[in-house]
Amino acid sequence: MKLWQERLQHQKDSQLSIAAWCELHQIAQSQFYYWQKKLTTSSTEPESVIVPVSMSSSPMTLVVETPGGYRVSVHDASAIALLPQVMKCLP
Repeated sequence: MKLWQERLQHQKDSQLSIAAWCELHQIAQSQFYYWQKKLTTSSTEPESVIVPVSMSSSPMTLVVETPGGYRVSVHDASAIALLPQVMKCLP
């Protein structure tokens, strides 16, 4: 990751187009764009946090919405134990 952060900064500082910089350094543009997206996305995504939830004895639905736009609804108190595993599977 550090290598690609340096490469991205080097390209930016060079004032060359991405195509010209990649050709000069013999790097595929697709690889450059892959790392650019990966490093940009990972630095702007919020960190996930799992918060303990206590359930009342009355029937209710627990709804969890993630920053990525996923919505998980739990209608059965016994399924709460599976929620951490489900959350880990979401991007």
